[in-house]
Amino acid sequence: MPRLLLIFLALALSAFAQSTSSPRTVIIFGDSITAGGALPQSQKDQLWLTQVQRQFSAALTLVNEGKGGRPTNSLTEFDAMLTRHPHADALAIALGMNDSRDITPQCVPKAVANLRAMIAKARTAYGPSLPVLLIGPSNINKAALGPTKPIANERETKLRELNIAFKNLATETRCQFVTLFGIVPAPSLLKDGVHPDASGNTAIAKVLAPKLKALR
Repeated sequence: MPRLLLIFLALALSAFAQSTSSPRTVIIFGDSITAGGALPQSQKDQLWLTQVQRQFSAALTLVNEGKGGRPTNSLTEFDAMLTRHPHADALAIALGMNDSRDITPQCVPKAVANLRAMIAKARTAYGPSLPVLLIGPSNINKAALGPTKPIANERETKLRELNIAFKNLATETRCQFVTLFGIVPAPSLLKDGVHPDASGNTAIAKVLAPKLKALR
């Protein structure tokens, strides 16, 4: 058989396999920014996760495991999530914003220990080669921070430290890492300094879409 014909057949088979393959299931374990609790009902379809799902509906099934107020020490909730979802092709963890309220020296090492435990639990449940994406927490709008405004500077410092620590943890544990710090425009955080509006969710989606699509 001519070589060019063999190449053509190989490409055709590859394209067919891709077109008939099932979407990859990716669980997103996060807080209220993942849950979308801060968006009004009329803008729920603008949640960053929903935007990414629309973009890659044929390739990805994103499971929204976000919950308002969730810190990294939610290991019991993480165990329950693993039980609810016996199968996953990949996992993304988007936590740290609530941890930043703890401005003591224990904040960062505790958060890192919690994420390390989650990664280990997930790879025990889904396999040792499970792809994991650690999503570093986003920036805040200190002027609009609300009740925690008195510790705005300290909280911003912790968010920077958490991002550095999560990036190092990703390297240590063979995970991928992406930061949202500096991604969310300050005007999109006017509600409470933390939760992005629809435009802020679009900014997050633009950063996370290619990372989630390539997570394997």
